[in-house]
Amino acid sequence: MKLTESSETLLSRYLLAVERHLPYQGRKDMITEIKSNLMDTLEDHYPADECIDEVRLEAELRKLGSPRTVAAPYFPSDALIAPQYNTIFRLVVTRLMPIVVAAVVFAGLLSFALSRGENPFWSLWELVGTGWQVGVGLIGTAAVILMVLSRFFPQVHPNKEWDALEEDKESWKVSDLPELVSAQDKVQVWELAMGIFFGLVALIIWLFLFDKVAGIWWRVGGQWRMTPIFTEAFKNFIPWIAINAGLGVIAYLVMLWKRRRSIGSRLIEIGTGISDISLVSAMLGAGTLVSLDKGIALSMGFPAEALDVLQNLLAHNAVHWIMVAILVALSIDLLANIVNLVKRVLER
Repeated sequence: MKLTESSETLLSRYLLAVERHLPYQGRKDMITEIKSNLMDTLEDHYPADECIDEVRLEAELRKLGSPRTVAAPYFPSDALIAPQYNTIFRLVVTRLMPIVVAAVVFAGLLSFALSRGENPFWSLWELVGTGWQVGVGLIGTAAVILMVLSRFFPQVHPNKEWDALEEDKESWKVSDLPELVSAQDKVQVWELAMGIFFGLVALIIWLFLFDKVAGIWWRVGGQWRMTPIFTEAFKNFIPWIAINAGLGVIAYLVMLWKRRRSIGSRLIEIGTGISDISLVSAMLGAGTLVSLDKGIALSMGFPAEALDVLQNLLAHNAVHWIMVAILVALSIDLLANIVNLVKRVLER
């Protein structure tokens, strides 16, 4: 028994859809078992030298049922949350919680920017803690409510989930199966969420708080003190830096929406990369970007030894060579994105 190229693609898409409905723990072993059982079934139905096309494979898959139907038996029967509530809990974790946390973080960032708090480090730390508490609290509350319903009201719509599965078994379509994602196009939701969060924080700092938080910080006499080090030549580039940071957030949002690196997100990344390279090149020719006034720093209580080290680094053009290293890294990243975009277009 052999599969054509199109039928292999269909099988991979079907198994990917099944995998997404399986419990996270042991998912790889489960999908391996499901695939093995399916291949054994096909080998029993078709001779070894026969080639199965996409139409016949689809007919065999329909006998199994929808991906959700195939995955349902792998959920433990003694689960704290009954199967009929799995869909609700999944929606809370994957949809409602990110939206609520994002709203809380955005409101906190906006409040932080407008209030210009005296202790920026503590305010940002409080914001992260608040977002974490809201997310964990929402998931925990939903879990407790659904566990109580499962424990004390086990007969509430006991067959609703299975009725839905039977209906789904008959009505699923091949077009509903997820497209296969190549290794270079795969993304992790947590990485995108972190990128969006820190991108928004960077935008707030660049646009509203730069003069207040950008400098060398030191704790003197139980208080945090800051001495500015960035020159006016550097500050002239802040609007350009903020635009690039905003483009980065947009690229992350597109990838989060698509759950993959699409052609659109790659074009945004390439455009941002070109802009970043142009920005760094312009900054290299803009003169002095970082300058330290030792007298002001000493008057604010900064250690003289630390200041000597910093001045020594500046005297040896440390900023220039850091910018050169950034330029090289950006160029390599841009080239990789262009190559991956060309591959993606050729594959289509």
